[in-house]
Amino acid sequence: MNNSSWFWPDVSNVEEAKKACRVAMWCAIFVAGVTTLFSLLALAGTKIANLPIDASALFDAALFAGIAFGLSRYSRFAGAAGFALFLFERIYMISKSGPAAGGLFMGIFILLGFLHGMRGAFAYHNPKQTLPFR
Repeated sequence: MNNSSWFWPDVSNVEEAKKACRVAMWCAIFVAGVTTLFSLLALAGTKIANLPIDASALFDAALFAGIAFGLSRYSRFAGAAGFALFLFERIYMISKSGPAAGGLFMGIFILLGFLHGMRGAFAYHNPKQTLPFR
């Protein structure tokens, strides 16, 4: 029986590390889908809540789709890239449009999912090594 919680899952075994990677994979799929939707709406001429999104956000959606694929293969690079890219994009969105329009509250939960995916990917590849962030 593990002592895992939803906000800090235990990644000390391979199965739990895989679960953490899958959560991050679904976070990346969600981000890619929402980004694609908003960028296509911006391309069509619709402005949504002062969000600084245009058609170039389709590139970000493609990056997150690639990150989701990497996380499905338990890639450490994809885990770290997903966390870093999402963090930098949230900081940019909040600086441009404020905390409410920048998705601060939902962004925290998605960022937490990416953090656990990064933890899970590193733990998956080093199951015997004790990491300080387990």
